[in-house]
Amino acid sequence: MGPGMPSCFHKESFSLQLSTRSFPLPIFGNLFELGNKPHESLAELAATYDPLMTLKLGSVTAMVVSSANMAKEVLQKHDQTFLWRTIPHVAQAINHHEVSMTWLPSSLQWRTLRKICATQIFTAQRLNDNEGTRLTKVKDLIDHIREEFKSKHTINIGQTVFSTILNMILNALFSIDLTPYQSKSRIQGNCMGSFADNYFPLLRPFDPQGIKRRMSVYFRKLDKLFDTIIDQRLQSKKQDASRDLLDILLHYTEENGFKLGPLDIRALLKAFFDQATFPVLHSFHWELQDGVKPKDIDIEEKFGLTLQKAKPLYAIPIQA
Repeated sequence: MGPGMPSCFHKESFSLQLSTRSFPLPIFGNLFELGNKPHESLAELAATYDPLMTLKLGSVTAMVVSSANMAKEVLQKHDQTFLWRTIPHVAQAINHHEVSMTWLPSSLQWRTLRKICATQIFTAQRLNDNEGTRLTKVKDLIDHIREEFKSKHTINIGQTVFSTILNMILNALFSIDLTPYQSKSRIQGNCMGSFADNYFPLLRPFDPQGIKRRMSVYFRKLDKLFDTIIDQRLQSKKQDASRDLLDILLHYTEENGFKLGPLDIRALLKAFFDQATFPVLHSFHWELQDGVKPKDIDIEEKFGLTLQKAKPLYAIPIQA
């Protein structure tokens, strides 16, 4: 689903027939029909109406594609029509969208950055090269949880796992660790979620939730960090057998005759952050001890005495 698709996508020049969701509410449109689990709500609406349909989300018209055949039509047969995407307000902080491959229109700059990502960053070889680092970070995570358990400390699993993932990414980028397990990564929450100004563009100049202002601060800090590390790397002229991503980008500039400027390199590093954070979080397979299945655990509340288990259950990552 892409919020804010321009109305020209629904003109007669576009051959696909779109099913319009009936009875949108005034002002809010179909927003309330999305509920707490939009992906499930959209699947139900698609089953009722059509795998290709439009919804009114606030003052924005969105097109929903929910089948393989329709996705093929949109992404292959009509890919040129759909190259343009509405840019979320938060992505426009410090003009991030003007250098980000995610939001750039089709152009020489976009094609060059896409080629670099396809051939240098998101490759099977790059993933294999970082396997040892990932295994080490998972082992560190398990050791940390074990030590906290022995000390009877409360563990924020979400924050701890996110810190592990962030350190995996930083090692792939710069061969460094920056995030301790107890740190607060507020940027994680600010980059995710739905914001009112995405559905009501008239509110964007006012930034009612303050999201763009906060993201501007975080983006500037991230850019400052990247600039510092890049300057240190250029001064040290670090060369080794197992180069990290920053070395590869700097080397790519030298070997291929295409000059990647600081803005381009920072944009590619941010793209790696964007693409790596969510998939890595879901790349572990979790399993309970002694072959216990989640369906066999009774977690219903019942009236009576509450006793502690003699041996608590642990969820263990069995594969990375």
